[in-house]
Amino acid sequence: MKAWKAKYKMNLNFNGYNFNIKPGDKLLFADDIFNLLPENIKKAFEQANIVLPPFYKGEPLNGKTLLVISQSAIGDALCMTPALREIKKKYPDMTLNVTISGKAKPVLEGLPYIDNLLPMPVPFKEVAKADYIVKVIEMVNTPQFDNLSLVDYYLWKLYIYKAEKEIPDILIDSNAYDEMKKAFDKIREASGGKKVLLFHYLASSIHRTLPPKLLKEIEDLIWDEYVPVVCSMPEEDITVETALDVYGIRAANLSVFMKDIKYFIASVALSDAVITSDTATLHIAAGLEKPTVVITGPIDAELRTSNYSTVIPLSPNYKGQICISPCMRHATEEPCIEAQIKRQFYSPCIESIPPKVVYFALKDAELLTQKNYEKPKSCIVCDFSGEIPLFEVINRSRVFECPSCGIHFTYPMKVMDYEEIYGKKHEDLLNFGYTAYDFYKDVKDEEEEINKWEKLPRFNVLLPILSQIPKGRLLYVGCSTGFFMLIARKFGFEVYGIEASEETVKIAKEKFKLNVIKAVSLDEIPEEYKGFYKVITAFEVLEHVHEPSKFLQNLYSLLDKDGILILSCSPFYKFENTARGYRKYKWWHNDYPPNHVTRWKPWSLHYAIKKAGFEQIHMFTEPLLPSTVFEGVNPLSFQLKTPDNKVVDIDLKTSSSIVSEILKPLFLNSRHLGNFQYVIATKGHSSINFEEIIKKAIKYSAVEIIWGRGDKA
Repeated sequence: MKAWKAKYKMNLNFNGYNFNIKPGDKLLFADDIFNLLPENIKKAFEQANIVLPPFYKGEPLNGKTLLVISQSAIGDALCMTPALREIKKKYPDMTLNVTISGKAKPVLEGLPYIDNLLPMPVPFKEVAKADYIVKVIEMVNTPQFDNLSLVDYYLWKLYIYKAEKEIPDILIDSNAYDEMKKAFDKIREASGGKKVLLFHYLASSIHRTLPPKLLKEIEDLIWDEYVPVVCSMPEEDITVETALDVYGIRAANLSVFMKDIKYFIASVALSDAVITSDTATLHIAAGLEKPTVVITGPIDAELRTSNYSTVIPLSPNYKGQICISPCMRHATEEPCIEAQIKRQFYSPCIESIPPKVVYFALKDAELLTQKNYEKPKSCIVCDFSGEIPLFEVINRSRVFECPSCGIHFTYPMKVMDYEEIYGKKHEDLLNFGYTAYDFYKDVKDEEEEINKWEKLPRFNVLLPILSQIPKGRLLYVGCSTGFFMLIARKFGFEVYGIEASEETVKIAKEKFKLNVIKAVSLDEIPEEYKGFYKVITAFEVLEHVHEPSKFLQNLYSLLDKDGILILSCSPFYKFENTARGYRKYKWWHNDYPPNHVTRWKPWSLHYAIKKAGFEQIHMFTEPLLPSTVFEGVNPLSFQLKTPDNKVVDIDLKTSSSIVSEILKPLFLNSRHLGNFQYVIATKGHSSINFEEIIKKAIKYSAVEIIWGRGDKA
C-alpha cells in the first residue's frame, strides 16, 4: 500500500464512493486498488512521503484508536466480523475504524462494535489519527491468506486467536425481509408446504461456478421435500433465466427481487437450507446458521468452512491431466486450464461430484442444525462421563470425539450388513467411495494370491515380523477370502479364520480349502474355535466393531498365556490427515459409518488395548511411501530461477520427483505417518525385541515396495 497526493482538484466516483479531492490531499491506496484507476486519473496523483502509525502487535488498546485497513469483497468483510467483535469486547473503550469497499460497506453498516466505516482509498488524515493499524489488503496469493480460513486469518491479524462465536454477524434489513417474505410465502403455499432450498450456483469466477445441469439433477432428488429457488444478484442474472430454460429447471427465479445485497441476505434468512459455491453466500448462510452445503473445486472446502458448525464442505476427488483438486487457483486468475484442455466451460473437478452426494450432504447439513438429538452419556472405551462433543455428521450419522481418550465413535451405532456392502446394495455415501470388497473377491490361484497380497505395503511390512514370532495356532478375525491365512500358512502357522460375509467364507473354503467359519461377532464362534491361540490377527476389524472394549477382551481371552495380538486399523494421523488436517466429509473414502463406527488415535488405541489386559504394546504404521505422500500434498508446476539467472520450467511430473527424492529418509524411517496403523500386543511378558524387528520391517518394506528386490537377471 502507498500514499498518493493529488496534483489538482477532482471529483472522483470510485470503488463505490464519491471523493471530493483537493490539491495536496493524500490518500492511502491498496496497490491493487490504485491499479484499477483509469490511466488519466493515475496521472493526477504523485506518490507521497508519509509515516504510517505502527502496525498492531497485540498491545493493550484501552483508550486507543485502531484502524483496520481493508478493501474486502462481501464475503471477506463478513469474515472480519468475529475478530472485530472480539477485539471491541476485549477493549470496549477503544475506537475501532475500518476501511472497506463501497460494495461491501452495506454488510458492516450498523454493527455496534465498529465506530467508523471509512472508504478505500482512505484519506491519510484518518490514517494519522490511529494509534495502530492492521493491514488486511493485498492478501490473495499470500501464504498466510492461502493457508488459513478467512475467519482465522482475521483473528490472527488482530491477535485474538479464538472468538467466543466464530460465525459472521449478519444484519437483516426489516424492509427487505418483509418484502421477500411475501414471495417466499407464496412459493411455500404453491408447493404444498415444502421447504425452500436456496441454490446459488453462480460464483465470482468460472473456476467455482456450478454447472446449471447440477441444479437440475439435484432438483429431481429433492423435489419431494424441497422447492428450490434461485436468488442471483442483478449483475449475475443475465445468465440465470437462460440456464433455467435450457435445462428445464423448475426452480423459482427470484433474482428480479434482488435490488441489493440486503434483499439477498433476507432471502437466505427465509430459506430452509442453502447449496452454494459462492463464498459470500456461504458466509451469510453460516452466520444465519442455515443448513448449508458448500461445493468447492479449486479451493480446499475445509479452508472455507472450518469455523462453521452448520456447513458441510463438499470437495471433489479429482485427478486430471495437469492438476489434482484442490488446485488453489483464485478467482483473480484465468479460467480453469484443465477445462480448457478438455474444451469445456465448467471446472471438471466440480463436475466430478455426483449429484446424489450433494443430496446426502444436504441431509447431513440438516442434522448439523438440529439442536435436540440423542447424545452419548459416556465414552465406549474409557468410560468418561460428561459432555462428549460432536465431531462431525457424515452419511446421516453423528460422530462424537471423547475429550478424555480421543476416540471417535458413532452414536447411535449403525449396524453394518456385510452381505449388503459386498453386494453394493446400500443407498448412501458408500456407493461412491472406494471399498476393497471387490478387490478381496477377485481371487487368483494360491501362489498368485500370496504374491498379490505380499506386495501390498500393509502386508509386506508384516513379513519380517511373521518370520520372527513363534509358530502355532493362528486365528485371523475378519479373514475375508483368507488371503492373509495363505501367507501365514506359508510361514508355518496352523491357520483358522472367522468372517462376517457368507460369500467370502465360501470362497475361502472352496477355493483354498481353509478352515473358516461365518460369525459376525466372537460370541458366535463354536466351541472348537475357542481353544488358545499363539497368534491372533485382526486387520481393519476394530473400526467396524460396536463394542471395541469387549472385542479386545475376547481376543485376550482366546490367546495362549504368552500369545501375541497383531491388530491394525485406519490411522488417524497418517500423512494425508497430518498434511491437510483431519478433513471432514471425505465422501470418496469410507472412514465413516456404517462402515467404520470408530476412529482411533494412537493413544486411544494404546489405552484400549492396555485396558483389555495386554502387557507389552508396540505401535507403528506401514512405511510412508511416495504414493502416500501424494495423497497429502499436491505437487505443482513452477518456474525455478538458477544461480546464473536462467529460468527453468518445472512440470508436475518433475516436481513430484523432487518431493519424492527429498522425503527419501522418511520412507525408510517413518514410524507413524503411513497408512494402516498397527499394534503388536503381548499377553504377558515376551522376550522378543519387537522394537528392533519393527524398525527393520519398516526399512525392508519401504525399500522393497519403492525400489523392488533387484532380482532381475
